[in-house]
Amino acid sequence: MKRFCRQFFQVLLVFFGGVLPVCATAQDSFFSEQVGVADRGSVELARAAREGLTRLLIKVSGNEAILEEDAFREAVRSAQQNVLSYSYGEDDEGDVVFLEFDDAFVRSLFRDESVPYWEQRRPPVVVWVALDEPFSRRFAARSDDVDLLVPSIERFETRGVEPRFPLLDLTDAAAVPVNALWTRDFDLIRQGSRRYGSEHSLVGRWIDLSDGSKLVDWYYVGPDGEMHKQMRLTDLDGIWDVGVDLAVDAMRDSLAVTLQQFEISDAIAVTVRGVSSFADYRAVSTVFKQLGELVELRIDSVSQDTLTYRVVGVSSADEVARLIPSRSGLRVQSAVSRAQLDLTWESIQ
Repeated sequence: MKRFCRQFFQVLLVFFGGVLPVCATAQDSFFSEQVGVADRGSVELARAAREGLTRLLIKVSGNEAILEEDAFREAVRSAQQNVLSYSYGEDDEGDVVFLEFDDAFVRSLFRDESVPYWEQRRPPVVVWVALDEPFSRRFAARSDDVDLLVPSIERFETRGVEPRFPLLDLTDAAAVPVNALWTRDFDLIRQGSRRYGSEHSLVGRWIDLSDGSKLVDWYYVGPDGEMHKQMRLTDLDGIWDVGVDLAVDAMRDSLAVTLQQFEISDAIAVTVRGVSSFADYRAVSTVFKQLGELVELRIDSVSQDTLTYRVVGVSSADEVARLIPSRSGLRVQSAVSRAQLDLTWESIQ
C-alpha cells in the first residue's frame, strides 16, 4: 500500500504541477529511509539498516562514489548501531521497515572525514522538457506525457532533491515559449522558473531521429551559469538519470560545504547589519540557531544595528554563505576574506 501510495502521488505531482508530498508519513524525514524486507527478523533488519544507510549517505553527500571511502564503508557495515528508531509497515510488495538514523552521527562522520556535506534545505529544480516531433515542437505536458515524466521523480528522490513541473498555462507560454529551449535562451528559462520558487532548472531537448534513435540535450540552468550534456540512444532507459544527475551534481558542487572539526578550524567572523529591533534580533537568531546544528557559533558583539557572530566548523566565509537558507531575510553582501562574511538583514514581514 505504501508503494502504491507513493506511485499515485508521483502521478499527481506531475499531473497537477504542484508541490505535493510523495506519500508523506510520520516516518518521513531527511534522515529516514524506507527499505523492503523479506521478514521481520533480526538478520533482515541488519541488512535493511545497511541498505538504508547506504542510500542516506549518497543522498546527504550527493555523491555515489562516497562509499569508496573506508570510513563510510565501515559505517555501513555497522549501520544498525546508528538507527534511532524503526517500525514496520506494508506496501503492495510486502513488508517494509522505516528506519530513522542518528543525524548527529551522520554529521560527525562527514566532519571527521572532511567530506562535502549537503544539508537538507535544498532548492527545488524546475523541469522543462521540449519534444521535437515530426510536425511540431512542444513541451512535455502533464496531461499527455505522464509516463514520460514520472520516471524522473524516482531519480530526484534518490538524490534528495524536489522536482517541480511547470503548469504550461498561458503565463508560462508567454514567459517561456518552447523555442526558448531550442535557442538556449537561458534568461527566459530562469525567469520562468522563478514563478515556481527556484533558481535551478533542468532543461531537456529530445529529438526523434530518422533511424528511430533519440538525440537528447540536457542543460542544467543555475543562477550563475549552465552545464550541458548530450546523449544519443535507442530507448529511454537511464535517460532521466543523466539529466537529473547533471543538475544535482552541479547544485551539490556549488552548495555543499565541508564541515570541519571544531578544534582545528579557524573562526569565521560573520557580521549582520540592519538589525534595528528586538523582533529583528529574534528572527536573525532563529536563522543562526538552525546553522547551529551544523557548526559551532556564538555572538561576538552587539553594536547599534549590527551583530557579529563567530562561526567554527567550516573552512571559509563562502561556505558559511552556502549554509544561509534562501528567503531567510539574510542577504550576502560580500565575503570580505576567507575569514569574514558580511550580511544584511532585510525584514521579511
